[in-house]
Amino acid sequence: MFLKSFQSPLFNTVYHINFRNSCLFLLCNILLAGNVFSQAMPDTAHFTFDSLTNKITANQTGYNTLSVRAKLTWDDGSSEQVFQANIRMQKDSLVWMSLTGALGVEGARLLITPDSVRMINKLAGEYVVRDFDFMRSWFLFPISFKMLEQIIAGEKIDIQEKVSKAIYEGGQFVVYYENDKLIEKIWVNTENYTLAKVMLKDKLLTQDMTITFDAYKGLLDNGVDKPFSHFRSMVVNRDGVTLKLDMDINKVRLNEELSYPFEVSEKYKR
Repeated sequence: MFLKSFQSPLFNTVYHINFRNSCLFLLCNILLAGNVFSQAMPDTAHFTFDSLTNKITANQTGYNTLSVRAKLTWDDGSSEQVFQANIRMQKDSLVWMSLTGALGVEGARLLITPDSVRMINKLAGEYVVRDFDFMRSWFLFPISFKMLEQIIAGEKIDIQEKVSKAIYEGGQFVVYYENDKLIEKIWVNTENYTLAKVMLKDKLLTQDMTITFDAYKGLLDNGVDKPFSHFRSMVVNRDGVTLKLDMDINKVRLNEELSYPFEVSEKYKR
């Protein structure tokens, strides 16, 4: 009697349904696992330092002039300030910035060159001229003019390295550079060879800078669509002090004729 009930049509139907569902579940998991695996596998067959860095460089914009509009959020640990920034660059020559506050009133205008920083502080009613060390004290890190350009353009930061290498670890390509003063470590997105994160560490002082790059979108550069990061987050640590700067870019223009207005009224204190 037990055997007959065990082999009843109802049991057979339920058994076949459960068996079929189990097979479908198993098949779906195999396919999903295979899909994840295939997406995660980078091209390591011909991986060399030169091939990797060439792909990174190929993804960067070949700009002569660059204009971006962005929301900047600056946090020095004691207060947070939000600006709307209009930034224009002429490569290797100048960086022009206009910073506007929450009420839509321009608070400051800067003209930065490789050896000087000129600032019109409209809120304080003063005009200031400093050497480039002013930017280093503001960032709490020994950046150069070239580094500033590369941070804004979302490029690999040039430290004039003496030692370099590249490895594949933790599912990402990682590039190392080193000179007498700095160590640079770059994490590279494996699917498109864009920058994921850059860390600069001072070998002489207790200070480091980390920049993460997100929100990549296509940007037309001389007829070629290049990935351009529209969100960067920078964190600087120095002797227990932490500075944070978020850059949320909403508009980018490449290689257009730009103006850099910087007229200093006589009313500003000098």
